[in-house]
Amino acid sequence: MVATLARLRFRLLRNTLLREKWRIVLLVLGALYGLGLLALGVVGMIALNVVDPGIRTTALVLAGSLLVLGWTVVPVLAFGLDSTLDPQRFAVYLEPDRRFALGLLVAGAVSIPGIVTAALALLSAFAWISTSGVGASVLAVAVALVCGALGALLCFLLARVTTTAAAGAMRGRRGRDLAGLVAGALVLVLALTPSLLQSFDLGTISFDAVADVLAWTPFGAPWAIPADVLAGAWGPALARLAIVLAVIALALPLYQRLLVRSMTTVGSGGPSGATRSTRLPVVGRLVARGVTPGAAAVAGRSLRYWRGDPRYLVQLFSVVFLPLVPIVMALLVSNQEFGPDRDVALGWALLLVGPLVAWVGAWAIHDDVAYDSTAFWMHVAADVRGIDDRWGRALAVLVWLAPLALVLSVVTPLVGGRAELLPAVVGLTLCLLGTATGVSGVFSAAVPYPAPPPGSNPMSNQTGAMGATFAAQLGSFAALGVLALPAGLTLIPVFAVDPAWAWLTLLVGAATGVVVGVLGLRYGGRLLDRRAVRLLTTIRSWPKH
Repeated sequence: MVATLARLRFRLLRNTLLREKWRIVLLVLGALYGLGLLALGVVGMIALNVVDPGIRTTALVLAGSLLVLGWTVVPVLAFGLDSTLDPQRFAVYLEPDRRFALGLLVAGAVSIPGIVTAALALLSAFAWISTSGVGASVLAVAVALVCGALGALLCFLLARVTTTAAAGAMRGRRGRDLAGLVAGALVLVLALTPSLLQSFDLGTISFDAVADVLAWTPFGAPWAIPADVLAGAWGPALARLAIVLAVIALALPLYQRLLVRSMTTVGSGGPSGATRSTRLPVVGRLVARGVTPGAAAVAGRSLRYWRGDPRYLVQLFSVVFLPLVPIVMALLVSNQEFGPDRDVALGWALLLVGPLVAWVGAWAIHDDVAYDSTAFWMHVAADVRGIDDRWGRALAVLVWLAPLALVLSVVTPLVGGRAELLPAVVGLTLCLLGTATGVSGVFSAAVPYPAPPPGSNPMSNQTGAMGATFAAQLGSFAALGVLALPAGLTLIPVFAVDPAWAWLTLLVGAATGVVVGVLGLRYGGRLLDRRAVRLLTTIRSWPKH
């Protein structure tokens, strides 16, 4: 069964490569990247021989724990990117017995990440070629090879357990919503953690304490056993080995039970369309405030997408967390030897939060029609006016984005000690809010590009869409920059002459935002009236739409 599933995986990969040639390039790049990691791994393991034994153990336990934890969590968050060996595909043909479970386990590891992981786990033995004693060194290397194999097995097994357990939920919308948000948060945290630790002067003592705790968990135990053997601490070594073997012994039958449930039950993990509410109470409130019924209906529908569609939630995540980047960068820069004072750097970084929120949030709808997919036919069939469509989509963002951006634009200068620049920050925020909304209204009607289809992984890319995506995004960025330039130029006297000129930035920024926003939505509405049928035809030609 193992050989059969492995051959099936290779055959499916071969057919995919023959059908989509561009994947060959990705495969080659992935292989080269894996070889590079292996080379770095060998160099790193050999280098660990000349460092202090405590540092060596800490480094291996932390790296190994991160490896096992990554295999446990990442496949769940990336659910749907590789469904080649989805157990439900075999439900009609095979019984979910032990042989099939082991076959899926091994076949799932036959990939570039799996091979690189197994090789790195085994290469950890190079770190224990100690010069303190030949006998102890040989024994530690032998134990490290066995523990590396157990660590790799733990990676693959825990990945299968978590993905199989979450399969039902991940096939539903709620599960994908949660996965998308958690994935984005983890990427941001993992990317910034090392720099933040360095910024706050957390030294090796903290890492030693973390490694000591992880060494008694299934994540770090396999990588700490060789150190115990080399030190002659057989009691802790056997205890940690028992932890690893116990987890494997429990995970194997658990995986088989989850596999049976996955292959014998059907569920989406979310409420059915029959039980889902179709009321849009926001529509009535918008109509009562003078919004046309068509625009109010589009706004209500779009607001529901912003709350429940994983593709929109990923963009919402960007709106919330991307403005934190300048704050983190300020912390890092201020920690350098010749860097500015931390309070000064934070004060300037906080000024960017409000404008960044306005820009990222309003620009997020520059491809909004593509996110409708073929459901856009309802707009065409109902003869929704283009101006109503543009205003409805814009209102769905502005009702929550405008208050958020303006509050941040007022609060951050006060908190950062730059109250004299408050009018300029508010003006720049209003400029970017209106300008990005107007540009998005034009570009989503003029040059839509393929987006992830409804129900798919929000992080997936469409085949052959990279060029169109890059061109459309670059064009919208350029248009936004040119249109916002007048407000940006008014910042020169603010910093070069007198902060009192900030009031000019407020006036010019607000006027630019209103004018560009209104004109952009009107022109985008006219484009949509002329191109609605052509847009629907274009969307239908995209893969999986």
